[in-house]
Amino acid sequence: MSFARHAGTMLALRTVAEQAWGGKTFFGLRADLTRIPEVRPAAFPIAMAPTDPTTFGGFRDELGRVSGDDYVQVLLRTMTCEAGIETLYVASADDGEPAYAQWLTRAADQAAVHEHSPGRYPVLRDDEVLLEGAYTFVRFRRLGMMADGMVQLLRIARDEGCAAAYTYVEANNIPSLRGCANVGFTLDHVRHNQRRLGRVRSVEAQPGAEDSAQWARAVAPRAR
Repeated sequence: MSFARHAGTMLALRTVAEQAWGGKTFFGLRADLTRIPEVRPAAFPIAMAPTDPTTFGGFRDELGRVSGDDYVQVLLRTMTCEAGIETLYVASADDGEPAYAQWLTRAADQAAVHEHSPGRYPVLRDDEVLLEGAYTFVRFRRLGMMADGMVQLLRIARDEGCAAAYTYVEANNIPSLRGCANVGFTLDHVRHNQRRLGRVRSVEAQPGAEDSAQWARAVAPRAR
């Protein structure tokens, strides 16, 4: 009942139905860590710091502030924290409130990711990382948090000797696709996820013509 109340009845029903019998397409994006672009800093200085996901309470607190799809997204991140996925990075404001959070997973830590989401992510090589779970807390939106925070994580991975980073974005999430493109990600592959009564199937494929066109539309410069 709590989930339906916060997410909304229709969204709750759709989410439950998708978990039982549904499918989504995600764009697998890749960033060359030798070519990280310069981006505009956030509205105030932030520093992405590693944080213990099992004790971080920011997402649980955020559940009381959001509704609709935001509630679903925060709930998923709360579950990721509870699973102990490493490494969660958080940037906080001067008052200590979390402003932006995202996971940077190295190859050495990927076993927990594959256990938590079987078959959904590629097996990382030693010089590859995965960035997932990007979230800007509601109080700090439209302040440039995502670009600044993501670039910081890419630089951390580069300085550790990594060559590439991957991230996944739902194919119809135009704002997130654009945000990832702005920090150097390009379309690498497509992943089709299907759920059939508890069974999950994830298929990776090369982008088709329509996928490439959709990516191009998503990242095209905005008309002035």
